[in-house]
Formats: sequence, structure tokens, C-alpha cells
Amino acid sequence: MSSIAQDEIRKLSERIRFGYKRSVERGIVPGNNNFYGCRKNKGKLEIVPEEAELIRLIFNEYSKGEMGASRLGQYLYKEHNIKS
Repeated sequence: MSSIAQDEIRKLSERIRFGYKRSVERGIVPGNNNFYGCRKNKGKLEIVPEEAELIRLIFNEYSKGEMGASRLGQYLYKEHNIKS
């Protein structure tokens, strides 16, 4: 019984990987719609300009190497009134 269950799990895993691969080949982004800075439209990502500005700000400040996550959160709250 255990070997049958293991074989079924392997087959399920292969089917899932195949489905993801086909989605990527078609340019469709698999997964949920919880993207900040982007939205999904018919499986394709579109940039939301207002949200993307915040993403760029966070990336630029963090990549300077002067702030960690906590300090960056404080900066965003103080300078831009952004709460988590």
C-alpha cells in the first residue's frame, strides 16, 4: 500500500510540474493574485504605476545598504506616512 501511495504522489507531482511548465511557456504567471505593484490580467502581470513607485523607493533605499528592514519601515512611516 505504501509503494502505491508513493507512486501516486510522484505522478501528482509530475502533473503539477508539467502544468506549471506549460503555463510559463504560454507566458502565464501561475499562483495567486497577491502582488503589490502588479496585477494579473488574463494570467499576465501588469504594473500598477502608483504601487510600483513605492516598490522602487523601497528597493532603492534598501539597496543602498544603509538601512535594514526595521529602519526602512521607520523611514517609510516618518517620511512618507506609509504604514504596514
